Amino acid sequence: MAVSVTELVSTTLRNRDRMVADNVLNHNGLLRTLEDTGNIKNAGGGRQLDEPLLYNELATKFYDGFETFSIDTSQEVITNAVYQWKQLGGFSFISGKEEIMNREKWQAVSMAESRIDALMAGMRNKTGLSLYSLGTGEGGKEFGGLRLLVADDGVGTVGGIDASVETWWQNNFDFGTAAVTSATILSKMNAMHLACTRGSDQPNLIMADGNYFTAYWESLQENARHTSPKLADAGFRTLEFVGTPVVYDAQCATDLTNTGAGRMYMLNTKYINFRKAPERWFTTEKARKIENADYNVVPCWTMGNITCNGRFLQGIIGNDGTA
Repeated sequence: MAVSVTELVSTTLRNRDRMVADNVLNHNGLLRTLEDTGNIKNAGGGRQLDEPLLYNELATKFYDGFETFSIDTSQEVITNAVYQWKQLGGFSFISGKEEIMNREKWQAVSMAESRIDALMAGMRNKTGLSLYSLGTGEGGKEFGGLRLLVADDGVGTVGGIDASVETWWQNNFDFGTAAVTSATILSKMNAMHLACTRGSDQPNLIMADGNYFTAYWESLQENARHTSPKLADAGFRTLEFVGTPVVYDAQCATDLTNTGAGRMYMLNTKYINFRKAPERWFTTEKARKIENADYNVVPCWTMGNITCNGRFLQGIIGNDGTA
């Protein structure tokens, strides 16, 4: 019996939109953690994404009786960080010739599965790379990733706020030139963990590239090499640092090419969100016939951006490998 490959791909993807989203989320430790902690959130309408700010500290004083207060309103002029909508899309495509060549059911199913896998791989890899980006790729159209939110120098303009002017908006950083080693990694991690801790608010996820993950791994004695069960069971290479999962991700420092260069992010994901348009969360639409050509396409869309409302609780350890 003849089967339409186009409709098979389209129907399968539409019925399994959650599968496409899960395939992307489960490919990255950061997105998986945001999903598990409820920080992948629907965004309302509007031309931009507004994120209410968490301030490091507002003025307080001890007082007695009816003593009056002099209110410091200097920070009240900035109440929200403003992020821009970003869009990611992809197409599965089938030519008229392929439809004819794969008209038998078993051939159509096999081809449909391969096209679905290819589309998911493209979405997954593009999203994974963007999570560590400055948000400037492809003409500034990509998601604003960790290199933007948790900058190597602690500053930058994030959410429309210039951290070189608004110093309370800076993230913690320890970024130099010398390569990290198993002898130096623990002291750096200890210091950064303390810098990112405010009482019970502390990092709940550490993302590291190969050099930093290996340095930490080699610094541990054999009986101290504990892993994070939840993320390890999900297929991620993990260790633990004072109860915090340390997750290896090869894409964490893809822009650093010198030998020994790398990055490790200490993140409090309570203050990092992926704001999404609910009607476009890896959503597949019906197949479309291309005019003036003999092929069909099946589109898949997502729309949103990564946001942060507490940069002072995030940190980075890294080096560029030039020393």
